[in-house]
Amino acid sequence: MDKIIRHCPKEFTDRLRRFGVNPYGENIFKFAWGRTSFIRMGNVWRDRYGNERRGYRDRCKNNEGQYWTLMRWKPASFYGTPKAYYLNTWDPVSRLYITGEYPWKGRYEPVQPFMERIYENGNLKIEHLPLSHYLIDRIIPLMEAYQRLSKREQEAARILEEERERRKEVDEVAERMMEALPSYMGPVSYSLQGCRTSLIDKKMEAIQKQWNRLTVRGKRPNFSRGMQIGNAPRVIH
Repeated sequence: MDKIIRHCPKEFTDRLRRFGVNPYGENIFKFAWGRTSFIRMGNVWRDRYGNERRGYRDRCKNNEGQYWTLMRWKPASFYGTPKAYYLNTWDPVSRLYITGEYPWKGRYEPVQPFMERIYENGNLKIEHLPLSHYLIDRIIPLMEAYQRLSKREQEAARILEEERERRKEVDEVAERMMEALPSYMGPVSYSLQGCRTSLIDKKMEAIQKQWNRLTVRGKRPNFSRGMQIGNAPRVIH
Protein backbone atom coordinates (compact mmCIF):
# COMPACT_ATOMS: atom_id res chain seq x y z
CA MET A 1 0.00 0.00 0.00
CA ASP A 2 1.16 3.51 -0.84
CA LYS A 3 2.46 5.09 2.37
CA ILE A 4 2.51 8.64 1.01
CA ILE A 5 0.11 10.83 3.00
CA ARG A 6 -1.12 14.10 1.59
CA HIS A 7 -2.47 16.57 4.12
CA CYS A 8 -5.07 19.19 3.26
CA PRO A 9 -3.46 22.66 3.01
CA LYS A 10 -4.21 24.91 5.97
CA GLU A 11 -5.98 27.53 3.84
CA PHE A 12 -8.66 25.00 2.90
CA THR A 13 -8.87 23.57 6.41
CA ASP A 14 -9.49 27.09 7.71
CA ARG A 15 -12.09 27.64 5.00
CA LEU A 16 -13.97 24.50 6.02
CA ARG A 17 -14.23 25.80 9.56
CA ARG A 18 -17.00 28.15 8.50
CA PHE A 19 -19.33 25.13 8.33
CA GLY A 20 -18.88 24.45 12.04
CA VAL A 21 -16.86 22.32 14.44
CA ASN A 22 -17.71 19.27 16.54
CA PRO A 23 -17.59 19.18 20.37
CA TYR A 24 -13.89 18.28 20.16
CA GLY A 25 -12.90 21.39 18.22
CA GLU A 26 -12.51 19.57 14.89
CA ASN A 27 -14.07 20.71 11.62
CA ILE A 28 -17.38 19.12 10.69
CA PHE A 29 -16.03 18.73 7.17
CA LYS A 30 -12.52 17.77 6.13
CA PHE A 31 -10.65 16.62 3.03
CA ALA A 32 -8.78 13.31 3.06
CA TRP A 33 -6.43 12.10 0.35
CA GLY A 34 -6.92 8.54 -0.91
CA ARG A 35 -5.77 5.81 1.48
CA THR A 36 -5.38 8.14 4.46
CA SER A 37 -8.62 7.48 6.35
CA PHE A 38 -9.13 4.11 8.02
CA ILE A 39 -11.63 2.20 10.11
CA ARG A 40 -11.03 -0.78 12.39
CA MET A 41 -12.99 -3.76 11.06
CA GLY A 42 -13.34 -7.38 12.01
CA ASN A 43 -13.45 -10.05 9.35
CA VAL A 44 -11.95 -13.25 7.96
CA TRP A 45 -9.40 -13.10 5.15
CA ARG A 46 -6.51 -15.00 3.62
CA ASP A 47 -2.96 -13.75 3.83
CA ARG A 48 -0.39 -13.80 1.05
CA TYR A 49 0.42 -17.43 1.84
CA GLY A 50 -3.20 -18.58 1.57
CA ASN A 51 -3.67 -19.02 5.31
CA GLU A 52 -7.05 -18.07 6.71
CA ARG A 53 -6.84 -15.26 9.23
CA ARG A 54 -9.44 -13.87 11.58
CA GLY A 55 -9.25 -10.67 13.56
CA TYR A 56 -9.45 -6.90 13.50
CA ARG A 57 -7.44 -4.77 11.09
CA ASP A 58 -7.52 -1.26 9.67
CA ARG A 59 -9.33 -0.93 6.36
CA CYS A 60 -9.34 2.09 4.06
CA LYS A 61 -12.53 4.08 4.55
CA ASN A 62 -12.29 6.71 1.81
CA ASN A 63 -11.66 5.91 -1.84
CA GLU A 64 -8.25 4.44 -2.49
CA GLY A 65 -7.73 6.44 -5.69
CA GLN A 66 -5.26 9.29 -5.78
CA TYR A 67 -7.71 12.13 -5.23
CA TRP A 68 -9.38 14.04 -2.42
CA THR A 69 -12.52 12.86 -0.66
CA LEU A 70 -14.78 15.18 1.28
CA MET A 71 -15.50 13.70 4.74
CA ARG A 72 -18.19 14.69 7.25
CA TRP A 73 -18.14 14.09 10.98
CA LYS A 74 -21.15 12.22 12.39
CA PRO A 75 -21.93 12.25 16.14
CA ALA A 76 -22.14 9.02 18.11
CA SER A 77 -25.94 9.36 18.22
CA PHE A 78 -26.00 8.93 14.43
CA TYR A 79 -25.03 5.26 14.93
CA GLY A 80 -27.71 4.58 17.55
CA THR A 81 -27.16 3.26 21.03
CA PRO A 82 -24.07 1.12 21.80
CA LYS A 83 -26.34 -1.88 22.42
CA ALA A 84 -28.07 -1.54 19.03
CA TYR A 85 -24.73 -0.86 17.31
CA TYR A 86 -23.09 -4.03 18.60
CA LEU A 87 -26.23 -6.05 17.89
CA ASN A 88 -26.38 -4.88 14.27
CA THR A 89 -22.66 -5.23 13.52
CA TRP A 90 -22.08 -8.68 15.01
CA ASP A 91 -21.01 -11.27 12.43
CA PRO A 92 -21.83 -14.83 13.58
CA VAL A 93 -19.48 -16.35 10.97
CA SER A 94 -16.31 -14.56 12.02
CA ARG A 95 -17.64 -13.97 15.56
CA LEU A 96 -16.38 -10.40 15.32
CA TYR A 97 -17.97 -6.96 15.13
CA ILE A 98 -17.80 -5.95 11.46
CA THR A 99 -17.18 -2.25 12.09
CA GLY A 100 -15.26 -2.62 15.31
CA GLU A 101 -15.82 -0.61 18.45
CA TYR A 102 -18.70 1.79 18.92
CA PRO A 103 -17.69 5.31 17.77
CA TRP A 104 -17.93 6.96 21.20
CA LYS A 105 -16.59 10.29 19.81
CA GLY A 106 -18.32 10.09 16.47
CA ARG A 107 -16.72 9.23 13.17
CA TYR A 108 -15.84 10.84 9.84
CA GLU A 109 -17.70 9.34 6.90
CA PRO A 110 -16.93 9.84 3.19
CA VAL A 111 -19.35 12.16 1.40
CA GLN A 112 -18.02 12.94 -2.08
CA PRO A 113 -14.84 12.05 -4.01
CA PHE A 114 -13.36 15.02 -5.87
CA MET A 115 -12.53 13.31 -9.14
CA GLU A 116 -13.72 13.06 -12.73
CA ARG A 117 -13.84 10.18 -15.19
CA ILE A 118 -12.47 10.90 -18.65
CA TYR A 119 -12.67 8.59 -21.66
CA GLU A 120 -9.76 8.91 -24.08
CA ASN A 121 -9.16 6.55 -26.98
CA GLY A 122 -11.46 3.99 -25.45
CA ASN A 123 -9.67 4.07 -22.09
CA LEU A 124 -11.06 5.31 -18.78
CA LYS A 125 -8.91 7.80 -16.89
CA ILE A 126 -9.64 9.10 -13.41
CA GLU A 127 -8.20 12.50 -12.56
CA HIS A 128 -8.44 14.32 -9.25
CA LEU A 129 -9.98 17.75 -8.99
CA PRO A 130 -7.70 20.31 -7.33
CA LEU A 131 -9.02 21.87 -4.15
CA SER A 132 -10.42 25.35 -4.52
CA HIS A 133 -12.39 27.83 -2.44
CA TYR A 134 -15.05 27.82 -5.16
CA LEU A 135 -15.72 24.10 -4.66
CA ILE A 136 -15.93 24.55 -0.91
CA ASP A 137 -18.26 27.56 -1.08
CA ARG A 138 -20.61 26.08 -3.66
CA ILE A 139 -20.70 22.31 -3.27
CA ILE A 140 -20.96 21.96 0.50
CA PRO A 141 -23.98 24.32 0.85
CA LEU A 142 -25.73 22.38 -1.92
CA MET A 143 -25.14 19.10 -0.12
CA GLU A 144 -26.31 20.62 3.15
CA ALA A 145 -29.52 21.83 1.50
CA TYR A 146 -30.10 18.39 -0.03
CA GLN A 147 -29.63 16.62 3.30
CA ARG A 148 -32.25 18.89 4.88
CA LEU A 149 -34.85 17.53 2.48
CA SER A 150 -37.10 14.72 3.59
CA LYS A 151 -36.60 11.24 2.15
CA ARG A 152 -39.61 11.74 -0.11
CA GLU A 153 -38.30 15.10 -1.34
CA GLN A 154 -34.87 13.59 -1.99
CA GLU A 155 -36.43 10.81 -4.03
CA ALA A 156 -38.50 13.31 -6.02
CA ALA A 157 -35.40 15.41 -6.70
CA ARG A 158 -33.51 12.32 -7.86
CA ILE A 159 -36.31 11.27 -10.22
CA LEU A 160 -36.55 14.77 -11.70
CA GLU A 161 -32.80 14.86 -12.28
CA GLU A 162 -32.84 11.45 -13.97
CA GLU A 163 -35.76 12.50 -16.17
CA ARG A 164 -33.94 15.71 -17.12
CA GLU A 165 -30.84 13.74 -18.10
CA ARG A 166 -32.92 11.21 -20.04
CA ARG A 167 -34.67 13.92 -22.01
CA LYS A 168 -31.35 15.56 -22.77
CA GLU A 169 -29.96 12.28 -24.12
CA VAL A 170 -33.08 11.65 -26.21
CA ASP A 171 -32.93 15.14 -27.71
CA GLU A 172 -29.24 14.72 -28.57
CA VAL A 173 -29.87 11.36 -30.26
CA ALA A 174 -32.85 12.75 -32.19
CA GLU A 175 -30.77 15.70 -33.32
CA ARG A 176 -27.99 13.46 -34.63
CA MET A 177 -30.49 11.21 -36.39
CA MET A 178 -32.15 14.14 -38.13
CA GLU A 179 -28.81 15.49 -39.28
CA ALA A 180 -27.93 12.07 -40.73
CA LEU A 181 -31.22 11.55 -42.59
CA PRO A 182 -30.94 11.69 -46.40
CA SER A 183 -33.15 14.25 -48.11
CA TYR A 184 -35.03 11.64 -50.17
CA MET A 185 -36.65 9.92 -47.16
CA GLY A 186 -40.33 10.79 -46.84
CA PRO A 187 -40.10 13.86 -49.13
CA VAL A 188 -42.21 16.93 -48.54
CA SER A 189 -41.95 19.53 -51.31
CA TYR A 190 -41.13 23.16 -50.58
CA SER A 191 -40.57 25.78 -53.23
CA LEU A 192 -36.90 26.69 -53.65
CA GLN A 193 -35.99 24.43 -50.69
CA GLY A 194 -35.77 20.96 -52.23
CA CYS A 195 -37.23 18.12 -50.17
CA ARG A 196 -37.29 17.64 -46.43
CA THR A 197 -38.72 14.91 -44.24
CA SER A 198 -41.88 15.45 -42.21
CA LEU A 199 -39.82 14.69 -39.08
CA ILE A 200 -37.45 17.53 -39.82
CA ASP A 201 -40.39 19.79 -40.64
CA LYS A 202 -41.94 19.12 -37.23
CA LYS A 203 -38.65 19.91 -35.52
CA MET A 204 -38.27 23.16 -37.43
CA GLU A 205 -41.86 24.11 -36.68
CA ALA A 206 -41.23 23.59 -32.94
CA ILE A 207 -38.10 25.72 -33.15
CA GLN A 208 -39.99 28.44 -34.99
CA LYS A 209 -42.74 28.49 -32.36
CA GLN A 210 -40.18 28.78 -29.60
CA TRP A 211 -38.44 31.61 -31.44
CA ASN A 212 -41.76 33.41 -31.93
CA ARG A 213 -42.45 33.27 -28.20
CA LEU A 214 -39.02 34.67 -27.41
CA THR A 215 -39.27 37.47 -29.97
CA VAL A 216 -42.78 38.65 -29.19
CA ARG A 217 -43.36 42.34 -29.95
CA GLY A 218 -40.03 42.67 -31.65
CA LYS A 219 -37.96 41.83 -28.55
CA ARG A 220 -34.87 39.73 -29.08
CA PRO A 221 -33.59 36.99 -26.73
CA ASN A 222 -30.30 37.38 -24.90
CA PHE A 223 -28.51 34.03 -24.72
CA SER A 224 -26.10 33.69 -21.79
CA ARG A 225 -22.60 32.34 -22.41
CA GLY A 226 -19.83 30.49 -20.60
CA MET A 227 -20.80 28.86 -17.31
CA GLN A 228 -24.41 30.01 -17.80
CA ILE A 229 -24.92 28.24 -21.10
CA GLY A 230 -27.59 26.02 -19.62
CA ASN A 231 -29.81 28.92 -18.53
CA ALA A 232 -32.98 29.72 -20.40
CA PRO A 233 -32.82 32.70 -22.84
CA ARG A 234 -33.89 36.05 -21.39
CA VAL A 235 -35.76 38.67 -23.40
CA ILE A 236 -34.20 42.14 -23.37
CA HIS A 237 -36.75 44.94 -22.91
